[in-house]
Amino acid sequence: MPTNLLFITTDQQRWDSLPCYGLDFIQTPAIDRLAAEGTVFENCIVPAPVCVPCRASLLSGQYPTTTGVLSNLHWLAEGTPTWSSLLGQADRRTAAIGKMHFNPWDELGGFQERITAEDKRHIYLPDDHVKFLQSNGMERFHPVDKPGYFEHLGASVTPRPERFHIDAFVGDQAASWIENSGDDPFAVWVSFPGPHDPYDPPDDMADMYYDAPIPEPIGSPEELANKPPAQRGRNKSSVNSSMYRIDLSTATSDHYRRWRAHYYANITLIDRGIGKIIAALESRNILDETLIVFTSDHGDALGDHGLSYKSFFYESMVHVPLIIRGPGAPVNERCGSLVSSIDLVPLFYRTCGVEPPDTLQGEDISVLLENTNGILRDRVFCENMGRSMVQTSSYKYAHYDDGSAELYDLEDDPDEIINFAGEPDYKDVEGHMKSLLLEHTLNNARYHARAVSRPQNPLRIVLEKRFSKKRDS
Repeated sequence: MPTNLLFITTDQQRWDSLPCYGLDFIQTPAIDRLAAEGTVFENCIVPAPVCVPCRASLLSGQYPTTTGVLSNLHWLAEGTPTWSSLLGQADRRTAAIGKMHFNPWDELGGFQERITAEDKRHIYLPDDHVKFLQSNGMERFHPVDKPGYFEHLGASVTPRPERFHIDAFVGDQAASWIENSGDDPFAVWVSFPGPHDPYDPPDDMADMYYDAPIPEPIGSPEELANKPPAQRGRNKSSVNSSMYRIDLSTATSDHYRRWRAHYYANITLIDRGIGKIIAALESRNILDETLIVFTSDHGDALGDHGLSYKSFFYESMVHVPLIIRGPGAPVNERCGSLVSSIDLVPLFYRTCGVEPPDTLQGEDISVLLENTNGILRDRVFCENMGRSMVQTSSYKYAHYDDGSAELYDLEDDPDEIINFAGEPDYKDVEGHMKSLLLEHTLNNARYHARAVSRPQNPLRIVLEKRFSKKRDS
């Protein structure tokens, strides 16, 4: 029987936010089960520390500078091969459920079906979650209207029963879709909007971690004096945004703690939805015929280094959880190899028995399911508009378009506090890491040129048609 593909993502979930990565007090029995019955990857790095570029990479298997999706305002060019489209063309039922961040927001993105529940701040979008609320006499809150939003700089509560929260809605809809999906093999992407800010669990869940041993943030704002200028101004822009209206640069240790408590509560809420999805698979006796892949699009600083949210290359922002359970995935195993999220895309094609396009830049993570002690990569890359990063097992180097840079010695300084860029003792290391980044950039340019040369060269099209006619005659 063909294997089903169930791709589950959260939004903005850092790797160290689950019991299987060491945060023992978090209540996530469903994700714990996936970890116990599958393989936990300890070093998964995203291709971009921002939502839309990463999601475009997860669909295409290409880096942002290859796809051209460099910010949340961009999207994939028409004709870009995606697994959502190619798997559907191979007679597999496909669906996207939850927050996708496509542009335009309601396009299918290559999927045959969509159940939409977009960004919590996008109250102006008439998505399916909004329609669900309206059918129950409610409207979606603007985040600033939720209790505690200003006082706790975004750590608010949702003053409604759990089932009306957007993350609960996604879990319920995904479980229902699976229960009613018919007998055809499927490939479905379930994307939870949380625990992305605002940190807004239902009010009866908000206090569940207030007394927990919440980790203190790593580093401090003072260290940013020796970091790229972009980081020093990062937290101040939100105060003038109608979507945020808070000055995150004023956050204190109490704010950081409240952020984390609500963030963890959001994760527990999401886990309840994943539990319902697993139950739906079991009710149809297809759990063991379904490959489940769980990960996130990027992480969240939560006060680390005096920063909020994402966009840079610290561990909290680029290192995400990754768990694979199902056919071909070893039970209760861990893998320490460096991997990139785009390494999942070849696995999706393999799982569904579809020939992948030659545009993929990810390595096939399947080899690590065959040997969890193996090494897939000795380097990973991450990109954001105007900045790029390369990481090995020992070092991390990031270069910015203003000429500033970061270099961290991950063995001696795993918390990434000391920036060694420009230090004489690290001259050779920095030169080597720069060369890896240059090689990566040139490789991306080659893939990008191959992708756009045909549709954007009208002379070539005319000549090909002319010579085709001569051959036919």
